[in-house]
This record gives sequence, C-alpha cells and structure tokens, in this order.
Amino acid sequence: MKKRTNKTRIISMLLTLLLVISVFLYALNRIGMFKRGQYGDEILTASVFFNIDPLLIEAVMKRESNMNPNAVSAKGAVGLMQIMPKTALEISEQVFYSDYSEERLSDPEINIMFGAYYLAKLLEYYNYNLILALAAYNAGIGNVDKWREQTPEIAVKISKIPFKETKKHVRAIIITYNFYKGAEQLKRLQLLKTKKK
Repeated sequence: MKKRTNKTRIISMLLTLLLVISVFLYALNRIGMFKRGQYGDEILTASVFFNIDPLLIEAVMKRESNMNPNAVSAKGAVGLMQIMPKTALEISEQVFYSDYSEERLSDPEINIMFGAYYLAKLLEYYNYNLILALAAYNAGIGNVDKWREQTPEIAVKISKIPFKETKKHVRAIIITYNFYKGAEQLKRLQLLKTKKK
C-alpha cells in the first residue's frame, strides 16, 4: 500500500511539474519569447552604448508597442519604444544626433537607441530602481517624484503607484523581463548540456 502511495505521489508531482513547464512555455510563446531576433542588432547596439540589459529593452518594447515599429499611442508616442516627439527632440540634442527629424522617429534603429538612452537615464536618476524608472518612463519624472515624496513605498511596492495604467504597465514589463531572463537561463542550460555530450 505504501509503495502505491509513493508511486501515486511521484506521478502526481511529475504531472504537476509538466503542467508548470507547459504553462511557462505557453506564457513565453504568448509574450513573443520564441519569436525573438527581430531588432536584435539594434537592441544589442543600444544595450552596449548605454550599458543596459538588452532583455529589459526588449521587455519595454514588447509592452510599449507589441514590437510594432509603426505604433502610435493616443497621446502621440511613436514607435517600438513609444517615445513622445518632444522627448525624442530633447534626446537627439543630448546624444548629438544632428540628422534627427520627427519623421524618422518610427525608424527602429533610432527609436530603440533613443528609448534605451532615456531608459538608462531614468535608471541612473532613480539609482537603478527598476520600479521607479519604469514608472517614470510611463508617467513622467515629475509624477514619480511627487508620488515618491508622498508615498516612499512605491520604490519597492508596485501596488503603491497611484496611476492604475502606470501600475499595470510597470507590473507587465517586470513580468515580461523576468520571463525573458528565465528563458535565457534555460537556453544557457541547454547549451551546457549540448556541450557536455
């Protein structure tokens, strides 16, 4: 009887593990993990230039535009990284990009470079606090500074962000970013297994 109980428990655990892995792979597929590679060169270049994790850039792109270079928000944000034209003009001056014009903002190379620059700048401004930087990317520095002054816990608790849209935005990017990091670790493990054979 005891052997049968142990066997049932092991089968149950294996089925649960299989279910968890299946859900994880399904979620990665839904967020586009297995369709990566698009804009890979542009992402890598921007990540090296501004010392920012390429997976974070990709997670922001996924949330901001769903990888659509022609996306334009209701508020007028443009491209893969959803940059406001006024912000893009300021960035072009800061990075000494003399050939910039608003028509070129949807160009993936420019959009990713400008978005990564802005994200890196926000991360530095907020001492590499990802929650605050992502909140500011969505809602602006002025709002985040005001929120932080009123409720310092927003630096560690996404639930304390007062704007519903920003709260949802930050949570979605962090979840996607963590999925991407998990997938990269799986790839590395797979490579190690392949090399050992």
